[in-house]
Amino acid sequence: MPTPYDGKIGLIYWTGQSVRENSIEQLARTIHDHMPNARAVFLKVADGHEWQGKYDSKAAMAVSSFGDISKWVNALGQFGLELHAWVVLKGININGEANRVREACNAAGVVSMLLDVESGPGYFSGGAAAARDLIQKIRAGIPPNYHLGLNLDARGAHPKHIHIQEWLPHVQSLHPMVYHRDFGLDLQTAMANAFRALGSFGLPIVPMLQAYGGVSPNEITDAARAAMETHGARGVTIFRIGTMGPNEFAAVRAIAVPAPSAPVVVASVDPDPDPFVNGSALIIRPGDTGYADGVYEPLPPDRDWRTFDDVHGWPVKFKPTSHTQDVYASYVPLLSGAGRYIIEAFIPHQNAEARSALYFVVHYRDGQRIEQKVSIDQSIFFNQWVSLGVYDLDPALEDSGRVNQVDFSIEDPARSIVFSSIRWRPYTEEPRPVPAPAPTPEQPQVVAEGCDPPIGADWERRGAKVWPGEWTDATGFAKWYGDSAGNGAYHTGADLNLNKPRFNLDRGAPVCAIASGVVTWVARWGGVWRNIIIVEHDPLPDGSRIFSRYAHVENMIVGVGDRVRRGQQVCSVGMSGGPGGNYHLHFDISPTDILKKKPGHWPGANRAEVLQHYVDPKAFIASHRPR
Repeated sequence: MPTPYDGKIGLIYWTGQSVRENSIEQLARTIHDHMPNARAVFLKVADGHEWQGKYDSKAAMAVSSFGDISKWVNALGQFGLELHAWVVLKGININGEANRVREACNAAGVVSMLLDVESGPGYFSGGAAAARDLIQKIRAGIPPNYHLGLNLDARGAHPKHIHIQEWLPHVQSLHPMVYHRDFGLDLQTAMANAFRALGSFGLPIVPMLQAYGGVSPNEITDAARAAMETHGARGVTIFRIGTMGPNEFAAVRAIAVPAPSAPVVVASVDPDPDPFVNGSALIIRPGDTGYADGVYEPLPPDRDWRTFDDVHGWPVKFKPTSHTQDVYASYVPLLSGAGRYIIEAFIPHQNAEARSALYFVVHYRDGQRIEQKVSIDQSIFFNQWVSLGVYDLDPALEDSGRVNQVDFSIEDPARSIVFSSIRWRPYTEEPRPVPAPAPTPEQPQVVAEGCDPPIGADWERRGAKVWPGEWTDATGFAKWYGDSAGNGAYHTGADLNLNKPRFNLDRGAPVCAIASGVVTWVARWGGVWRNIIIVEHDPLPDGSRIFSRYAHVENMIVGVGDRVRRGQQVCSVGMSGGPGGNYHLHFDISPTDILKKKPGHWPGANRAEVLQHYVDPKAFIASHRPR
């Protein structure tokens, strides 16, 4: 499918005060003289239903009307530059937002439109119905062949949060933000993740690259080369003009783009974001041998099963949750032998909206049959395998490894819950140590080398600054504040945020273990905490013994009993629940075992209890850095 971006480098423009130039003509000359291989400028024309000029102090460059767009088209055209437009959509004033987009698309000379759709405060806050209504209104008011691109954060569950299935039928290209430094990743990994996340949708992918926040000029060139040579992108865009100088201009000049007519080799994409390739996994899908389901009484049509196929083409059943438990499903594996297995559920991007989906895993401990209840927030996952835990299973024992799932939930209103594929695979990544005899004095005790902060890129966590880069603590240890539940409390640690140079950059950011130790808790704890991970750390060099807690998280990639090392990613930053919910990492450190006993411990207004069980995490890390 050809796009207006084939064979082109595009530069993103935000607002007048963000650039050194004082007129459109000056900006166009800068691009023409210093980045002659850049062919396109992407002009932000609106923020929600407001023209972008409302937020621009340079009148000569501001976009405050339909006529201002024509000024940009004419000025850029004198220097051989195309004008493309972009907007931030919020899903609040549907008619107003649709009108702004349609006016820009219908302006003569505007080649294409990028719809910037992100979740979180200040961005898209409408639901699926708002997304559907907005994109349909936009499409109804522009030529049928006009090119719309979807600009989004492709990591983790973010596509689900913006209801990507509503946008996909109406856009012709996908533009993932590949801001590798902000994500705490090397650019090769960040690029591969974006193409993997979006490749199954069958649309051209044109990545938006980072050129701010400490990105080196070489990284700009290398990111473009990785996008086009490794992953088959036909062009790239760079965010943004105003953060670039002579060295960055030279980096852009060094980018070679394929000719528009050249054949494009698109890298193959596996829709499974966590493939298991050695053939040892057992997967049971609805309808397979080992799967069974049933209803307790005849159901009305609005509460009955429905089906669809996930990104693999595998069948999925779904229905609304129920306060009375209407249905059940069971998955009984035919395991090849006894051993330790990790059991996982595949959560598709469609119809998985239940906040507390209940699974029951049958296993045996000391000969006793146990049905382990596991609650999964399906709404935060997007085409991902999600762990239900690691278990010792033996097919000689009745129902060992069986997974039962029900539709019961106290959620109100009801939400769509999916019954999808379950996977059992041998757990060999980091097996739990076999109990050994009591250590003799000659056996050395494991000692943690020290503590790093839980957030930031690898090189940042090892730096001198405890909260690295632009990360900040929104609360402060033992300070009185209004918590996410809407109550006053003394904070037990830190609420870590990254809101510069763009708001909500902490959303989905990697969270790492601060020191070596063993995971003691991985699960959901109520609607405000949401998901919690707790690590019991090895003794530090001065003999200190601590527990660390990471809360409001998603994408949990460790299990109870796992040994973790300092700097190992354990999860990603998610959103807190409650009326004050927002994206951040709740992080605290306890020198007592209170978190082992009560993972969701919260002293609230009792400051003495805070000081009894917690320490200032910033001060503690600062005084326990690795030597």
